[in-house]
Amino acid sequence: MDFQTVIKTIFEIALMGAFILSLGYFVVTAVALGLSRLRNTPEVITDESLYPTVTVQIPTYNELAALNCAARCLDFDYPVEKIQIIIGNDSNKPEISEKIDAFAAANPRLEISRRGENIGFKPGNLNVMLPKSTGDYLLILDSDFLPKKDFLKRLVVPVIKDPTLAGAQAAWRIINVHDNHSTLMGTGIVNIIHSVILPFLKAATNQCVFCGSGELVKKSYLIERGGWTAGALTEDVDYSLRVITEGKRIAYVSDLRIRCEVPYTPGDLFRQQMRWAYGVMRAFMAHGKKLYLSRTIQKRTKFAAFLFSSGYVMITLLLLTGLFGMLNLISTYFGIDQAAGQSSSYTIGHFVYDSAVNFLLTCGMIVSSIAAGFINGFGFRSLGKLIVASFTIGVICMLFVGRGLITATLGLPMKWFMLKKAGNQTAENI
Repeated sequence: MDFQTVIKTIFEIALMGAFILSLGYFVVTAVALGLSRLRNTPEVITDESLYPTVTVQIPTYNELAALNCAARCLDFDYPVEKIQIIIGNDSNKPEISEKIDAFAAANPRLEISRRGENIGFKPGNLNVMLPKSTGDYLLILDSDFLPKKDFLKRLVVPVIKDPTLAGAQAAWRIINVHDNHSTLMGTGIVNIIHSVILPFLKAATNQCVFCGSGELVKKSYLIERGGWTAGALTEDVDYSLRVITEGKRIAYVSDLRIRCEVPYTPGDLFRQQMRWAYGVMRAFMAHGKKLYLSRTIQKRTKFAAFLFSSGYVMITLLLLTGLFGMLNLISTYFGIDQAAGQSSSYTIGHFVYDSAVNFLLTCGMIVSSIAAGFINGFGFRSLGKLIVASFTIGVICMLFVGRGLITATLGLPMKWFMLKKAGNQTAENI
């Protein structure tokens, strides 16, 4: 098989895979749009004697935004005797710790956990807080998350109705979506998960995956499994795969949204997406074989895990399609395979036409992002900006995602990146 044939074969396989997966995105998006038209009345259990005890854990590293989050949690409409609130302060800046301590002194219900180092990153911080947590459930909140007053009593509904659940996940709602093209792109990525993928999985498989924040985790299950995987860059997905592989279920509360941020600079967005890609790949490398080879795990659960991670599969296929499509063009027209170049009647015009057709066949993720924008009330002006962001910032972002996937596959380490958060500025006055 000559060089030209190899390139063309890889290109066609990647293109066919991207087309099939894109078709799946079209179907999932259509279902999600239909589900979004259903208006369910939020479910609340009024008998407070049924409410479980909950420990709110807010891990933070040099982030005053944690004070905004803690202030919201102190205001929860939830029995005071059944809630514990801990800030896991890994900060190495004394001025940050002083302000956190001062806030805690003014709010005696708030506890501070401090370990002096950021070993194991976020999951390491969560593991240190675990023995100090008195609740039967853990509510994990990143520092930039801003829950409403009734958030917790709505999130506990699924675990009250079914105590065998591993936990429950709330939907995210981005508050800085319109700041710039980076926040539009970041919001588009989050919206695909929370407005398309997870609602579809709830309806089709009755399964969910923890998303790192806005999640309620059953503490006894977590302790039985040795806690969080220290050093994992996506400890949420890692733990999700561990519990669903053992037959546990995670509920998705699609009508409960918690407000949060996305990165507002291109560099931070690229680093975040690279870290997420790395972490998800490492989680599937660690637990995917056990999940997919198990004869006791339901097929719908295996499908749920695949669909949740399918964005990375799609990006891999698109990158392969772009790379080998370009190599095919170069080898044909620039003399690498002179025989093919001399005998081919394929023109640049044909290439442009085929590229347009291929894009239409593989644009499922972009369609999902646009549809999620409609679900979340975007105007047409914002949708236009989202499309622009997808073909500028989004293309570069794909390259960083690819880098994260390759780094994970090779088993190489990756640093944990500190991202800028607007909430750190607004918390200065607290």
